[in-house]
Amino acid sequence: MKKEKGITLIALIMYIIMFSVTIALLAYLSSYIFGNLDNIDSNSISSEEFNKFNVNFVKDVKESRKVNIETKDEETVISFESGTNYTYKPSEKAIYKDKEKIAVNIVSFTAKQGIENNKTVIEVSIATGKDVDNPNYSKTIKYVLRYW
Repeated sequence: MKKEKGITLIALIMYIIMFSVTIALLAYLSSYIFGNLDNIDSNSISSEEFNKFNVNFVKDVKESRKVNIETKDEETVISFESGTNYTYKPSEKAIYKDKEKIAVNIVSFTAKQGIENNKTVIEVSIATGKDVDNPNYSKTIKYVLRYW
């Protein structure tokens, strides 16, 4: 009898099963990794939007002694004595400095004025992301107006 070389049917089935399991595992891991990368990217964009607002706002706060905050038609408007206005438009999920859009994907924005230690303080709460119930980034900061 001749010595026959080759693969048996059982060995072939085992190879196909192992290959299928390996492919399924790789598919699951790659979807998990890419899902997390999207989440990380979304979070970094959200904090970046807050930083854009903050950089502009701090400059105007430090130059002003008076501020007026009002809410009308669901829009929050912060007006400084220099004439600079910050407007939050919830319909656009954006914050405008005068007529220039400076931050987007803002799902929640509130501002209130108060006095602490004889200094005028503006407390701003901001949340960014896609969903108001589950924001990617939220922060509350108190800004002190120029007092000297």
